[in-house]
Amino acid sequence: MPTISGCSFNEANNKPLFLLDVDAPTEVKINEPFTVEAVLRNKGTGTIQLEHGVNMFTYTLFDEKGKAKDHGTENSIVNGIGISTSIQSGGSYSYDGGEYVPSPQNVLELKTPGTYTLVVRAKFRAQIDGQWQDIELTSAPASLTAR
Repeated sequence: MPTISGCSFNEANNKPLFLLDVDAPTEVKINEPFTVEAVLRNKGTGTIQLEHGVNMFTYTLFDEKGKAKDHGTENSIVNGIGISTSIQSGGSYSYDGGEYVPSPQNVLELKTPGTYTLVVRAKFRAQIDGQWQDIELTSAPASLTAR
């Protein structure tokens, strides 16, 4: 699967601190679930503490007209829970909702043939230089075709 990326920059040195990589298929079959994998990578020089909710990664598919499409995860009921973890320098982290959602949030399905654009957003808090910061990253858009 191709990988698409988005990144967050450390304001002090304008170097990437986080990178959001997304593995997604370029072609899918309609009415068949497919999996997308979002991975947050620590590009900094030290271990970074993270906090996030169950919906750390959200996946949005847009049709050819730019309209967001329902792909089966928008109306999921999730348990409110906070997760704390850390990522070592050069390390990565991924989360699909685990046991806190009825089905993994990274399993999508399209009902109509066409060309779609996938955008993944990561929302979390990170402790950087002793300060907690709210961070939102958006991946580069990726194209996929549903047949």
